[in-house]
Formats: sequence, structure tokens, C-alpha cells
Amino acid sequence: MIGFNDEIIDATFLSPNLPLQASGPSALSDTHVALATNSSLIRVYSTTSLDARLISGHSEIVLCVDRGAQGRVLASGSKDRSARIWAPMRLRTTEDVSQAVPEWRCVAICEGHAESVGAIAMSRRAFAADSDSSSASSSGGDNLKFMFTGSQDRTIKMWDLSAVPLTADGDDDGTEPMKCKSLTTHKAHDKDINALDVAPNDRLLVSGSQDRTAKVWEIEYAAGGAGVRGELRLLGTCKGHKRGVWCVRFGRAER
Repeated sequence: MIGFNDEIIDATFLSPNLPLQASGPSALSDTHVALATNSSLIRVYSTTSLDARLISGHSEIVLCVDRGAQGRVLASGSKDRSARIWAPMRLRTTEDVSQAVPEWRCVAICEGHAESVGAIAMSRRAFAADSDSSSASSSGGDNLKFMFTGSQDRTIKMWDLSAVPLTADGDDDGTEPMKCKSLTTHKAHDKDINALDVAPNDRLLVSGSQDRTAKVWEIEYAAGGAGVRGELRLLGTCKGHKRGVWCVRFGRAER
């Protein structure tokens, strides 16, 4: 799929054309793949036609990517110390949407880390948007909840994504991406944080670090009339590796 490029650092599948109301697998699931290739540009490929599109916005190398809302949106973390949320612009064509590669626009920026953002993980479930809420997307359906970023500064940050749209406006009106609010920051490890993952039920977070440990955290999240609240509570530390922990994953179908 990729020719003479440098290392492929991270990858995630995307479903940019999945209807907002869809909750299960469909023919439009996992139709694209996003790759971080040791560049400030993100590459998005159609998994059928292998056509590609470059996404620009970060000023330095992209180190990690993840998907949210069942692949409808893309998140990326970079050496520029920021994370970005990207939403697809809906295709206005009769072309097979599973083969076409839509344009992606940055709809939100998360800034606050003191060093590179090397790990990122989005909530696995969405919450039903209140029809009267200003955070509801213009197309209805579900909204994003939260996202975690891990950094070379040894902290994990939790971000509020409740107002981030799932689609980008097709008109290039110069609208600036929204700035996301940090809900909590934890000094989580003694060295760089390499990897994060959120459990399928959004109850747990796991972090892997260069300090040779993995840590499991309980996620506390509430969104209501009093605003959005989020917190992390350490449940346990997994020790035993002799080198840094580079990847952590929860099982998708069982506890």
C-alpha cells in the first residue's frame, strides 16, 4: 500500500461513511485505513481501491492514531505536543463510497502537554445526544464522549469531546477548530507513555510505559446539567517486563 516511506508507526481502520444512526456492522464499516508514517501528514487509504489522501495539519511527526464513534472520526497525536480530531466531509457523488476517499477536516485540537503526544485512545461508546443540547451534531445521532492522550511528559490527560462534531462542514468558511477542555491530568508513569487503550464498555483505561509497567485505571465520566466531569482512579499495576511496554489492548469480546 505504501511505497518509499519511512517507518509505519501506527494504523487504525475507519468508517467515514457509516450512517450516524448505525449501531452494528454494515457494508460501510472499516472501508478505510489511516496510517502514521513518520511524517506530519496522515495517509488515509480506501481498503478496496487503495486510493489515498493526505491529511495535513500537524506541524511535526504524527506518532499515534485512533478511531472514535465506530470509525466515523479520526484522532491523532504528534511531536508538536497536540492531539487533533478529524471528521470527514460527506461525499457528494454517485461514486461507490466504500472506494472513494473523503476529505478530512480538523474539527478540534487538544493542547496542554509539555512534550510529544505518543499515545491516544478515544471512548469506545457514544452517548445519545440531547436534541436540545448545543453539543448535538447537526445530523443528529450519537456524540463523542472523551479521549485520553499519553505523553513523553509522563502524564495522561482526559479530554472532553462532547461538543465535537462527527462531520465536517463541506463549505470552506475558514472556521477554526474548537479547543477541547482537559478534564483531568495524572502523572501516570516514571518514563514515556507508549500506549493507551480504552475497554469496550468505557469503564477502564490501560497505559503502557517505557518504565516497564502497564497500569489499569478506572474511568469516571459524567455528563449532565452540571456539566461534564471526568476522573481516573488507579486500580493496579502490571509488573514483570524487562523492557518498555509498547502496546496494550483490551479484549474486545470478553472480560
